[in-house]
Amino acid sequence: MGLMKLKKNFPKAVSLVLVAALCLGVAGTGELSAAETGNGVVGQGSTRVSAAGGEEYVSERISNNYSRVSAGYKMSVYDGADVVVSMGDAFVSGSAGLVQDTMGYEGSADVLDLSAKDTAVIRVQVPKDGLYSAELDYISYDKSVLPIELSLQVDGAYPFYECRSLRFESDWRPNPPSYDRYDNEVVTIPEKQIQWKSKYLMDSSYRHAKPLLLELSAGTHEFAVTVNEGSFLLGNLTLRAPYTTPEYTGSQKAEGKERIVIQGERYALTNDSSIHGVVEYDTSITPYETVDKVLNTLDSDSFDSAGQKVTYEFQVLEAGYYYIGMNYRQSDKIDFPVFVDVEVDGEIPNSAFESYAMAYTTKYRTTTLADDDGEKLSVYLDEGMHTISFTISMDPICTIMEELEEIMSNVNDLALEITKVAGTNSDKYRDLTLSRYIPDLEETLYRYSDELYALERSALPYNESKKNVAAMASMIIAAKQLKSLGDEPDEIPYRVAELSSSANSVNHYLATTIDTLMKNGLAIDRIYLYQEDAKLPSKPGFFASIWMNIKRFFASFTEQAYSTSNTDPSHLQVWVNRSSQYVQIMQKMIDESFTPETGIEVDISIMPDQYKLVLSNSAGNAPDVATGINYTVPYELAVRGALADMTQFDDFREVAKPYEPGFFMTGTIGDSVYSMPETMNFWVLFYRTDVMEKLGLGIPNTMDDVVNMLPELQMRGLNFYYPTAGMIVMRNFHGTTPLIVQNGGSLYFDNAAAGTALGTEASVAGMTQLTELFTIYDLDVNVDNYYQHFRNGDLPIGIADLGAYNLLKNAAPELSSSWEIAPIPGIVQEDGSINRSTCGCAESSVIFKSDSEREKKAWEFIKWWSSADVQAEFGQTIQITYGDEYMWPTANQEAFAQLPWDADDKEVIMEFAKNVVDVARVPGTYMLEREMSNAFNDIVVNGDTAQMRIDKAVKTINREINRKLEEFGFNDSDGNVVEEYRIPTYDSVKKLLGRE
Repeated sequence: MGLMKLKKNFPKAVSLVLVAALCLGVAGTGELSAAETGNGVVGQGSTRVSAAGGEEYVSERISNNYSRVSAGYKMSVYDGADVVVSMGDAFVSGSAGLVQDTMGYEGSADVLDLSAKDTAVIRVQVPKDGLYSAELDYISYDKSVLPIELSLQVDGAYPFYECRSLRFESDWRPNPPSYDRYDNEVVTIPEKQIQWKSKYLMDSSYRHAKPLLLELSAGTHEFAVTVNEGSFLLGNLTLRAPYTTPEYTGSQKAEGKERIVIQGERYALTNDSSIHGVVEYDTSITPYETVDKVLNTLDSDSFDSAGQKVTYEFQVLEAGYYYIGMNYRQSDKIDFPVFVDVEVDGEIPNSAFESYAMAYTTKYRTTTLADDDGEKLSVYLDEGMHTISFTISMDPICTIMEELEEIMSNVNDLALEITKVAGTNSDKYRDLTLSRYIPDLEETLYRYSDELYALERSALPYNESKKNVAAMASMIIAAKQLKSLGDEPDEIPYRVAELSSSANSVNHYLATTIDTLMKNGLAIDRIYLYQEDAKLPSKPGFFASIWMNIKRFFASFTEQAYSTSNTDPSHLQVWVNRSSQYVQIMQKMIDESFTPETGIEVDISIMPDQYKLVLSNSAGNAPDVATGINYTVPYELAVRGALADMTQFDDFREVAKPYEPGFFMTGTIGDSVYSMPETMNFWVLFYRTDVMEKLGLGIPNTMDDVVNMLPELQMRGLNFYYPTAGMIVMRNFHGTTPLIVQNGGSLYFDNAAAGTALGTEASVAGMTQLTELFTIYDLDVNVDNYYQHFRNGDLPIGIADLGAYNLLKNAAPELSSSWEIAPIPGIVQEDGSINRSTCGCAESSVIFKSDSEREKKAWEFIKWWSSADVQAEFGQTIQITYGDEYMWPTANQEAFAQLPWDADDKEVIMEFAKNVVDVARVPGTYMLEREMSNAFNDIVVNGDTAQMRIDKAVKTINREINRKLEEFGFNDSDGNVVEEYRIPTYDSVKKLLGRE
């Protein structure tokens, strides 16, 4: 059905859907009888639908999680000999291939070679009924920073939900300390250890600290492994009796006077490349330098996620028992600890070292590990080299997290059940005795509230004050809100948003609690292994601390690293609009690569303010090159004559070749190009695979497909997200222009003097289609946080950008196997193709006008910085060094293909780049963007007629464009054209780039 045809029939279509829904007891706008709604809140005579997913979704992620499944195990724990499964003997079928190991594997000679999307079916002979732990031998041989990720099915089914996403990490060893040109220590790039490892099946979110057990009957079973990420060799699979940590029976006194001090930032190994040291100016940690920067503690922002592990090596000169002490800070969770598993020489000594609670402290605290009675814990160490490891654990609060998620699911089900009865549009003048239709409503709300209070009480033993848990404050607000709703159940139809959909809803507070509990930042300054007669180092006294701080205060006035005031005028001056982490890596790459290759000395400076570059240029203080500046800034500089035209250089087209033409639209004036794209802000379709599968909905390829799926979504209280809804302050071009361009419209005529083309038929049709998504098809107009709504599940599909992608990848581990991305839906053209044009520029690099010699040097830098090799190296380095959240979305497509991102996602994003058609700039473009935003709000929110409001906008825009054309000398005071201002088009830019 075409979009316009469907639009005419949409009210009728919705009516039919609602009639069917009323008959099925799924949705409605009027009252239903108690018999129609069932006798309970959820699951009694109705299909269960969750905002965290689709129909029956609960059975997958909550009812089928490991805690639930393992609680129902009937078999006893296996206690026999190890069952070693060789790939050479057990491999049955799949896209993986058997190869001969050449990397020093001590297991069988034949191993499986697996890469992303590969599958392998392995036949396993189980000797007897029982619960088995499963261990895999593997070696990750590529250079990717990402861990191996795979899924496991046994006999054609997932044993439990966690088997959909299993991670296998590599070890990373830091390089020796490194210093920048200012003698400040910088974070080094760790080296991936290409070596064989063994690991049990573990929950990828690491809520369970112990291996996940499989319940297997005696006989033959087929294990099907599917690789989601990584390239690796798979050795033996071993089924064995679950390992049990020895019970703690008391601690031995550590006689002697030995003391070993380990610096927290000088670790030997990590299982995550992003774990690193950091510089802090705190007198209670060592080393403390007042002038030069020295890494002096383990960065709590990098060591903050469950499952992360850091290992230290140390030497013992005198055998005996030793206590373990630490100088640490844990300030992420107020009044609540971070838990760590402590291993010595690769094993947890006893149960007292499992999930050891590191208490909350805003300042560095020196403590010794002790048992519940305060007795110091000791370990016996022989003379020689040893290791001690700390792994962040969430095992003690696993149950709390899962119960919170279940309550969230139930609350959402309740909201949907209420919607069945009261409808989506509550009438305050209609009396509705809600408790008549949902008899257990009041009791259900009180029960959820009581369960939340009980969860807080269960966490009190971990709080030193034993009064309340501040980290769970949002949960208590939710509990009070549930009780308030239960006190007046018949008022709930008018307050239903307080359950699951508003920014102040119960589910919002519960989601905030989960986010808080997932923060596990732990800073480690020093680790002590000491004996009874040894003294731990004391911290500086009050007056010593004051004196150290005074010296640091005065030293800060002379700190000039990466400052625009600390440069050599004979060097090429490059200003970077990024933080010091990026700048340090850039400067290091320049000093080690660019300068030796070209002989050009470069001073990197952190840019004071990108929007003051125009003033800096006017004052004669502009740099030679500026990078990382917003894509709109180059035009403002170029139109004022401040920038050099890059097309003057003979090899411009060759340098620009890895970049799609659409990225050059905003920096082009006439036949000149004044900016080189640096990064992109991609827009893709996000969708919850679990929800879409359960609803039986396909992934929309066109906007017609989107409209067709809306009744199916909205009848369940779900919806589609269009990005304009997230632009609450200003509906910018990224949200307002795609449908205009996809419909064949344009924002400009060929010449700027003709004004905006927003009022043309095609442009009006595109703008109308955009606004009708909200006025007719009832998309949410304002969405303050799409990430959270997507995570909750009430907006399970929508168009969003890099920010949402980064959050979902790195802050929602529980959804790791439940969402994917696809190209954005577009508009079908007359030839049957689909137009998916969209904006996508982010940051750019420019060259300021100067003498020809400096411009040539600046161009050499731009060539180097924009090259595929350098962009790929920089992106890999920043992500390896600082973590997966430091994604570098380079606009260079050859470099982007090499980045350590999910392979399938990269394909989608590179397809997006081909469809970028960003908005060309003209004098007065800011008014065009502003008026389009105002017109959208007036049409959607205030009910204005689209054509009339657009006509009004056109007048305002044209007036401002003409004024700015006069200001820049393109028109005279009478509006006559002095110099024609030709507006670049996608085709004209392609011609400039030599891609006709």
